[in-house]
Amino acid sequence: MEYNKKLHSQWNVDVHYALDFSKWWCKALGIWPWQHNEVSCIVQASCIVLIVMTAAALSSAQLQTKGYCGVITDLLDTLSGILVFCGTAIKILSLWFHQQQMRCIISSIIDDWLNISGTKSREIMHRYALWGRLAFILQITGTFVAMALTTWIDPPSIKTEISKNDSSATRHMLLAPPCWVPLTMPFNVYLLYYNFIFIATFFSVLTYAGCDAFMFSAALHICGQFEILEANIEKLNDGDDYPTQKYKIKKYSKRHNHLIQMGKRMDALVNVIILSELLSNSVLICASGIVVLANVKTGNVNRVVISWAARIYVWYMEFFMYCYVGEKISSHADRLRSVVYNCPWYNMSVHIAKDMEFMMMRNNYFCHLTGGEFLIMNYESFAKITKVMFSFFSVLRFMLE
Repeated sequence: MEYNKKLHSQWNVDVHYALDFSKWWCKALGIWPWQHNEVSCIVQASCIVLIVMTAAALSSAQLQTKGYCGVITDLLDTLSGILVFCGTAIKILSLWFHQQQMRCIISSIIDDWLNISGTKSREIMHRYALWGRLAFILQITGTFVAMALTTWIDPPSIKTEISKNDSSATRHMLLAPPCWVPLTMPFNVYLLYYNFIFIATFFSVLTYAGCDAFMFSAALHICGQFEILEANIEKLNDGDDYPTQKYKIKKYSKRHNHLIQMGKRMDALVNVIILSELLSNSVLICASGIVVLANVKTGNVNRVVISWAARIYVWYMEFFMYCYVGEKISSHADRLRSVVYNCPWYNMSVHIAKDMEFMMMRNNYFCHLTGGEFLIMNYESFAKITKVMFSFFSVLRFMLE
């Protein structure tokens, strides 16, 4: 606890600008690295996992026993709820069991902001920090808008009128068919069930949006540090004396190795999360697209279509964000090789040239974000997976028709 207070006391305005959103999100879920051993945080994170897993188990059991009432949108609602609840638990547990990597990444970001020097370096870091903040705002806004639309479509039924000819009247339910909550169910039980699913959905939205935005901002910071390193290496010249050149090469080599290690830690932190999102989001995007397309073809563009379209936007943006930052990290690491090679090493000492050759050889290991440590996240993967999703979408649409 004392270390955490000391760490927080060192934060300056720049650190707050870069990490305030991440810190708020981590504390909201009980996974802030410097507090995860506290009893309150353990209880907090455990309760969230228990809530979402209970919601997933309850929905699965209801689907198995009661079915989906014959309406395809009800089935897709239920499946999306189950997958999102399970994905929430995976994200929280993955971050919890990788606290060391998470702590090292955040500590590195804090150190970079505290030890920043030079106007250009500050401008680069502020630019990437701004993109990270925008990612938080857009993700949080987009996911909560999608949740608000879903709640707007299926608000709790306070009063329900039954017509004389309608013996099958039901109540509204979040992410579930209405036949799961018939009017014979006691009203207090119905409200308890509805609010429980609502709370589970709220934590899922918070976890999904915050996790993706945290990953995005942290990966962008690493990209910014690569860009600063490139700018510093470009300033190397053959006019400095040998000790100065030796000092700079040693400093830049250590910095290069540190950034590569941060990239590896970043991948270890999120590769399981990325894989789970790829598997679940691909299915959900295709299924949601069928719902939207079917309603558009019949001219029935209503709030249900808007809700499903908002979900597609959120799921697809999550997928694109991972591919975007994966491409950015890989391209910066690859470009560093050219930057080192373009330095006037041919006019420097043989020892200096060998040190620079070592930096180039070290750059043979590229920084990648992967899905499950086998699928590299970049623009090429984005195009391929999008193509596969469209093919899968066509097959599903043909089967339903």
